[in-house]
Amino acid sequence: MVSLGAVLSLAALGVSAFLGLFVLGVNPRGTANRAFGVLMLAFVLWDVAEAIQRSMAGAAAEAIEPFARAAWIGISLVPAALMHLSLAYPEGSPALRRRWVLPAVYAPFVAWAVLVAATDFVIDGVSENALGASAHVSRTYPIAAVLFGAWMYAAVAGFVLTWTRVRGGARRMQGVVAAGLVIGTIPAGVTEVFWPLLSGADTRMGLGTLYTLVWSAIIAFAVARYHYLVIEPVMEVRPPPARRHGLDPGMNYLVLEPGRATAMGAFREVVARTPGLCVTGLPPSRVARRFGLERTPVVWLTTTSGEARAVRPVALDFELLHTIVKFLREHPGTAVLLDDLDYLAEVNGFGALARFLRRVTNQASASGGTTILAVGQGTFEPEHLAVLRGAVDRVLEVLQAPAPGAVANGEHVLLLVSSQQAPAALGAAGCRGGLLLTTEHPSKARQRFGPAYEVLWATDASESAGPTVRPTSLDAEARRTVGSFIASHPGSDVAVVGLEQLALFNEFPAVLAFVKDILDLASLGGCRLFATLGPDSMPPREVAILARRFDAPTPPGIREPLPSAPSTAAPGSRILYRGPVS
Repeated sequence: MVSLGAVLSLAALGVSAFLGLFVLGVNPRGTANRAFGVLMLAFVLWDVAEAIQRSMAGAAAEAIEPFARAAWIGISLVPAALMHLSLAYPEGSPALRRRWVLPAVYAPFVAWAVLVAATDFVIDGVSENALGASAHVSRTYPIAAVLFGAWMYAAVAGFVLTWTRVRGGARRMQGVVAAGLVIGTIPAGVTEVFWPLLSGADTRMGLGTLYTLVWSAIIAFAVARYHYLVIEPVMEVRPPPARRHGLDPGMNYLVLEPGRATAMGAFREVVARTPGLCVTGLPPSRVARRFGLERTPVVWLTTTSGEARAVRPVALDFELLHTIVKFLREHPGTAVLLDDLDYLAEVNGFGALARFLRRVTNQASASGGTTILAVGQGTFEPEHLAVLRGAVDRVLEVLQAPAPGAVANGEHVLLLVSSQQAPAALGAAGCRGGLLLTTEHPSKARQRFGPAYEVLWATDASESAGPTVRPTSLDAEARRTVGSFIASHPGSDVAVVGLEQLALFNEFPAVLAFVKDILDLASLGGCRLFATLGPDSMPPREVAILARRFDAPTPPGIREPLPSAPSTAAPGSRILYRGPVS
């Protein structure tokens, strides 16, 4: 019969095994992930043996004792695994590069395993507690308890010590882990390690299963959320068609241009001679197709994808920073392109971005690496742009945008047109219908845009005959509804008409995040996004930031220049404008 104690152990077993496999699957080559896997292996061995011995009610002590000793072997592995994890998380300690460190960390476990399995120094038979059969402690157990307790708390102290040395988001998460371990190990020491000494009982209370559940959940969340990307240094096989930029290696550059073409082109020339890493908000498939970066690893700044090299923009000061620094440090002389800095500044604040760039450029200088900061014209305030200029060795400024051309299939388009001109502008840009998100009443929208569109009304109205989303819920309702349409209609077109109307209900960062997420979802679903923005309806810097997210050149018939808008229309970030109808 399966006892309550066995059920608790089986529950802990399921949680530990699942979390161990999940965290290893997130990043199998990550040092912290592997250390966490060893810790979960200790919990699994502990829980399996404990569940078996607790379910063997009425069996002979000789049959139960091997499982009691196996459970204690699992317990003995926990301090060593915690020490390993304290060296590996949040960032691998340089000590791990020494071959003797890990054997030294696990040597005490080997000694304890021998004592538990082959001697009576720790346990000497079988006993009972409220949860079922357990190990009977030996006469020398007081000595073992003191030694084991010192070992266990030394491992926890390693976490606390690491927490005092890290910064930013890593410090906060490391603090959560350290606090969880401290909170768990204090009662664990009382009820599991020192209980026989405090109460005179001949076995521990057996509540360790509850502590492993808490530890597993806290540490798994921390390790899986904050992980390093494994970046293999590779070079492009084919040289670029022509060398036009000729950047000197080992320098830090700021490329200020209307678009991305110059920065991406210069980076493409560099990675034909040395490995590089591209950090951008564009999907990797678009980077490869548009700029010829077919082999160079691309870190995609996005919240919509679970790809191995997708990083959340808010993870600036931990995941992204340490991945880039680790790449530069371990591969001297390589190159890094940092794109979409305006987007990162809006998400994290300019101060955080400036500190991030300083650490990256310092590491590049120390490693003989080359960094290229790609910045769109008009996307930063003058004082912030001055700070960016001061963070690099050289500045390349492109003042003239390339000549406009036709919209290619699959490109996302931003149209600077009034609401009255939106239907004609969408048709001229090549939009074939699909989903239409608008603040205009559906009856009027269907009349103006035609039956090819499925209208999604952004409104606070409580009653409507068709689908609606609240305009104040871009990050939830609107994103989810548009994402569902894209998932069920791959290859379709999506039109968001009147971004300036959505801006009436939301701060600019929320509008930007919504546009970026929908662009990423559309790219993943093979769809095209068309958005309209009223001329002069938003500040020029915000227009420039929105425009840089899009990638279509100006289509024929929509070529009139915008009288007061910033010059950001270039391949890779184009403002499309249709002038007044004569």
